[in-house]
Amino acid sequence: MENLLVWIGLGIVGLAVLGFVLISFSLSPRQQVTRVELVKAPIADVWEALSNLPTQAYCSSGLKSIQMLDDDAGLRWVEHPEHGSPVTVRKLKEKPQQELVLEMIGHGDYGTRQVRFSNVPGGTRLTFTDVLETRSPFARVKARSGGGLDKKLDTFIQQLRQKFSS
Repeated sequence: MENLLVWIGLGIVGLAVLGFVLISFSLSPRQQVTRVELVKAPIADVWEALSNLPTQAYCSSGLKSIQMLDDDAGLRWVEHPEHGSPVTVRKLKEKPQQELVLEMIGHGDYGTRQVRFSNVPGGTRLTFTDVLETRSPFARVKARSGGGLDKKLDTFIQQLRQKFSS
């Protein structure tokens, strides 16, 4: 009887592992999140806050440090978060007060953040589009747990709002 319970327990564990593996391989490697936000500030001020990211990132919670890389005129830096692996960030596109596109490369991940700016009555409308590509099937599960990309973008937007609320 004891042997039967051991085999049943091992079978349950095996099915759980198999289920996790099947789920992780079935998840798409690509995630995309879009948010539209109104910031009650002039477009020039919002542009400065977002386009001068290496300087402004020091105000961002969750970052331990930033290391500027001087190999391409300051368009690339490494963000060292409080928790997790460093992320290399590069400006891909910059149209002043219209559009900003950043590339983010981390441990096994590749992502972009596009921000489009619109001058509207009462402030600046921002359209954020974050895309994350995760190579490892197991990292895809981790990237989606706890809110994943949605939570990261929401936190970023909340910190931006706080900057302009005072």
